[in-house]
Amino acid sequence: MISIALDLSNKQKKTSIDYIGSVTFPTGYIEHLIKGLDYTSFLPFIMNKPSRQFFIYWQPYVKSSLSLEYLSDLRSRLVHKYYVGDLMRVIDLKIDDFRDKEVYLFSGIWENEKFKLKGVFETIAFKHNDFLVLFDISTTEKDPNGKAMKELRNIRSTLEIKN
Repeated sequence: MISIALDLSNKQKKTSIDYIGSVTFPTGYIEHLIKGLDYTSFLPFIMNKPSRQFFIYWQPYVKSSLSLEYLSDLRSRLVHKYYVGDLMRVIDLKIDDFRDKEVYLFSGIWENEKFKLKGVFETIAFKHNDFLVLFDISTTEKDPNGKAMKELRNIRSTLEIKN
């Protein structure tokens, strides 16, 4: 079950996903849903000017899923399904700690020739209970340390993982 709670006094939303956790973000972000697609394990949000997006995705965990090859292929398939025309190039991969979990953090650039857009992205992936979880952030800003990516990293930092 997925729920979104508004906190208008603090101008934020809190999205909770059963068996994964919750994330808090500014109210200006809206659900980025395309008619006819399945959103039972993919939850996308977007904010414009500049375009900032994040999504959370989860699926049953399998042993081979925590590898750059698998994760970059999975992200490509998700982006192809939900953001038609986006292509990515991974520039950096590292294993890091996030909320006492070992995470794969990969980042790079993305481009959509059809809409003449490009920018930067970061994805963290980790095992949580019996799930593989991806938390992806991207923007049309070209600077991986720009204002939009900092805002998206702050949103990602609000992720509270449910035990």
